[in-house]
Amino acid sequence: MERASPHPESPTRRSAPRLPRPGGGPAIAGRDLPCGSGRLPPDFPQRLDSLKRASGLTWDRFAEALGMETKQVLRWRKGAEPRGGPYHELIVLAGRVSGGLAILLGEDFPGGGN
Repeated sequence: MERASPHPESPTRRSAPRLPRPGGGPAIAGRDLPCGSGRLPPDFPQRLDSLKRASGLTWDRFAEALGMETKQVLRWRKGAEPRGGPYHELIVLAGRVSGGLAILLGEDFPGGGN
């Protein structure tokens, strides 16, 4: 009796080739970030404070709007950089606040003036 292989051969998965983006740097919503490294501006904690004030929310409500705990937002206020899903949610929230993208990413961010 022939035994079936525990790992039947599966087709090799290949991803589609990635086309180079104009400018080649990091982007949000198809727009290049103004800072070439993809890192947030060095004054990010102050920008976060400004965004919170522009939103009209308390820190607790601001964190809630991002779907996270207030203590994580406090870490950002002390200099930690948001990553992954929370970073995405922060960008989405900034896009909903009048002038929020410019506040968070800088006046030279395309479309940052909302």
